[in-house]
Amino acid sequence: MNLKKINGSTFVELLKYGYKNLLAHYKAINDLNVFPVPDGDTGTNMKLTYANGLKSITDDDASVSQISDEFARGMLFGARGNSGVLTSQYFRGFADALSSNIEIRVADFARAMVSAYENAYRACVDVTEGTILTVAREGIDKCQYDGLKDFASFLAEVTKTMRESLDHTPELLPVLKENGVIDSGGKGLLTIFEGFLYFFTGKEISETDEDEQLTKKEEKSDEGALDYSAFNENSVLDYGYCTEFLLQLLNSKIDISKFSIDEFIEFMQEHGDSLVCFQTGTIVKVHIHTKKPYEVIEYAQKFGEFVAFKMENMALQHNNLIKEDENKKKERKHLAFISVAQGDGIIDLFKQIGSDIVLNGGQTMNTSVAEMVDAFRIANAEEIILLPNESNMCKAAKQAAELYKDSVVKVIETKTLQEGYYVLQLKAGLEEDDSLYDTLNDNYQNIISASVFKSGKAANVGDEVAPKGSYVEAIKHNLVGYSDNRLKASLDLLEKIDEIKYRDVLFIIYGQMVKIEEVEELVNAISEKYPTLEIGTIEGKQDVYDLLFGLM
Repeated sequence: MNLKKINGSTFVELLKYGYKNLLAHYKAINDLNVFPVPDGDTGTNMKLTYANGLKSITDDDASVSQISDEFARGMLFGARGNSGVLTSQYFRGFADALSSNIEIRVADFARAMVSAYENAYRACVDVTEGTILTVAREGIDKCQYDGLKDFASFLAEVTKTMRESLDHTPELLPVLKENGVIDSGGKGLLTIFEGFLYFFTGKEISETDEDEQLTKKEEKSDEGALDYSAFNENSVLDYGYCTEFLLQLLNSKIDISKFSIDEFIEFMQEHGDSLVCFQTGTIVKVHIHTKKPYEVIEYAQKFGEFVAFKMENMALQHNNLIKEDENKKKERKHLAFISVAQGDGIIDLFKQIGSDIVLNGGQTMNTSVAEMVDAFRIANAEEIILLPNESNMCKAAKQAAELYKDSVVKVIETKTLQEGYYVLQLKAGLEEDDSLYDTLNDNYQNIISASVFKSGKAANVGDEVAPKGSYVEAIKHNLVGYSDNRLKASLDLLEKIDEIKYRDVLFIIYGQMVKIEEVEELVNAISEKYPTLEIGTIEGKQDVYDLLFGLM
């Protein structure tokens, strides 16, 4: 198709092709992750983030402006992991550039790509070149597209330039070169744009039944379920209505240029809680819990009309990732802690030592922004401290904190489960005053985190290559050695931690693949070598890391 102009319905099909290609290749993108844990997740995170964007489109025949805005907003709330957050920010910038477009031409698309990468760069406090950011920027800035009027030709040039940029990422980021891979996030973005190109060239994209079933299962886990028996003729409206809508501001009702989102938010805060409210262009997004939704609806209609609306009795709502005993909104309190963890043992432990809610997520399935926001609502505290406990979830955690308006949400950027455990232990001995967050945030890295895990692929460790299936040793996220024996790898790892001689306590969190007899053998060996070290063990039941070590 040599189209020179596309409308909303064509734009939706274009986006779907991008997803279809991402679905076909996300496993290969996962395999590019530098850290050789068995479940690399960049491709999975981008796929699920993108899928949530598609699900948020309310009208396939709407303008390109509305469709791109809803798509970006859906990605924003469905973002998982760093790659998902950056992808959502990319398409947020893309949508902003098209805020007045009913249809688009090549020049509009190119302009949107520039706005997209600029917004993604702004989302990063510490910009690292050689990543998805570089591919996004160079993909359009270095593209020779002048004179190209049809989308097929334009996207052929864009994908060519993106591919060249991607191939160059190892020269910009040493860790990629050391491991002989290109950047996984950049590969994901290129895959999306190749899907856009295939839409115009008619190339078929195959996907296996396994991929389709997995994606449906993953998406279904986000949808939740309703138990209608939870509210009957004997019930009392305790929780009110979860009310969500997209409001299109209308010139026929107001002067849109004088519309004040701050005044709008102030009214909403007086008539409900758990408020998430923001304006994008002439669309206002609202999520609110209220016992009198008619007041909210009547007020909103003074400014425009609804393009999407959903209201549910909150007694029927169910959150799949939060245990049933936490399903009901908690009593309002001053401070709450929310943690992300993986492994039934770790989840139970974190609850016991002070985490009000523990979201089941981590290395294998990063928790989405929307799931974090749901947890904020249920925690129902004036101040919330969030512990992501995984380096790949820090951006999503900060994005969720910025979106939520009904509490002050602060993120301590814990990058390991050991750091999260240390924070919860440390806070138990401190007063809950204004200095608590600062104290925890200043000290959470005092613990030394290390791990042993079975490598899911061959990995460079210094000048050597650890074969797939070997036991890799890591201090935080730096690979320092490997062995074909788990016990030997563990003892070698501890020898490489110079500070061990200055530490008093070692705790070991063992995964579901490790037998208690192996743990006892390991403890005995460590005690013999480090007789002054106090050693504790925790049955974490995690399924990725065989052994997690924390030195305090």
